[in-house]
Amino acid sequence: MSLSDDLNNLLNPVESGNEIPKVDSKTRSGQWVAGVEWNGFEGTITTGTVEDDLAPNWDGVLRLWGLNPDEFDVVEPILFNVWGDPEGTLNRQWKGKVVRKIVNDHRSDIDKLMGEMGRYKPPKFKVEEKSGWLIVLVADWQTGKRDGDGLRGLVSRWNTAITDVAVRWKELHKAGYKLKGISVLCLGDLVEGCGEHYAMQTFSVELDRRDQVKVARRLLRDALIEWSKFAPEILVAAVGGNHGENRRKGKAFTTFNDNDDVGLVESVAEILSANPDAFGHIKFAIPRDELTLTLELDGKIIGLTHGHLASSGVTVETKLRQWMANQALGRQPIADADILVTGHYHHFRVADWGGVVWLQAPALDGGSDWWKQMSGQHAQAGVLTFVVSDSGVSDIKILATHRL
Repeated sequence: MSLSDDLNNLLNPVESGNEIPKVDSKTRSGQWVAGVEWNGFEGTITTGTVEDDLAPNWDGVLRLWGLNPDEFDVVEPILFNVWGDPEGTLNRQWKGKVVRKIVNDHRSDIDKLMGEMGRYKPPKFKVEEKSGWLIVLVADWQTGKRDGDGLRGLVSRWNTAITDVAVRWKELHKAGYKLKGISVLCLGDLVEGCGEHYAMQTFSVELDRRDQVKVARRLLRDALIEWSKFAPEILVAAVGGNHGENRRKGKAFTTFNDNDDVGLVESVAEILSANPDAFGHIKFAIPRDELTLTLELDGKIIGLTHGHLASSGVTVETKLRQWMANQALGRQPIADADILVTGHYHHFRVADWGGVVWLQAPALDGGSDWWKQMSGQHAQAGVLTFVVSDSGVSDIKILATHRL
């Protein structure tokens, strides 16, 4: 006996050898087995023996077998059976098809409902006024990097982004937002650097360090000037990335403060502060020796870090979750963040961790030839924007996604 036979025997209602043989549906010289057979949708009902040739009262037969005549009906085909018992008496039986009744009221209810749907007129749309801040993430320009479409592509995308942010502001206004202002969050790696970050870097840059800083500074300055024309307030915050570090033999060797990413934002702040009448509504938050920063907008705390500090984990998300958990254990300021924004990883991601919403910004550079050839991966360039209000994060949109 096979294993399957053993299992079947265990599952049988009666073990092998003890089962009573089943009776076919027609036995004893043609007798039908009285009762109901139902397959879930329809079935058959068979009477017991009757004395004459007249069709039975099917309502009574249905009740006999436990079916409500208000819910079930007997329809064609109706069969009649005559058979003789051993004593020579003719016996009669009836068999019919059983179906559930279609209640006419159901159809009329549907017709009535369809009629009401046809007469429905939606109310006039009223835009609900909402407040909040438009967030613009400035991440991983790596100005001066030659890969992909290089400096020309970067400048083209950022100039497009300047216009796209203005358009986005108008779109959100039409959607009912009365925005308080724009918060521009600079997440680091705004310059490429000239060496010490990865192999062949020195031979794959288009600009030296001075020109990298100058171009990035002017791109940011021009955007803030343009956006200041319509935004009632602009808050700019910055943290340093690894490409902005002052490095020797592949390692940062001075201080966390010595970083071109925050240095160029500091220069823009000084430039605009020279004209308080035009740009007094542009405010800056620039750290000194910290690689994280927090600010509060509409009751929500936003935490900024470049992302290179997170090293423990297999995926980008697990690295940053573990890093954020460690910050909480150490009671660091960024652990209070409701929203965490990061750069460094050059692709868009968003995740809700329960107490924290994490947004990973795409890069704006032209890509990485080394990474693409090593991993086969590449990601869409762009500028990540979203709205922060007292209800959290909404209206996420990536701008300036084209490549030359």
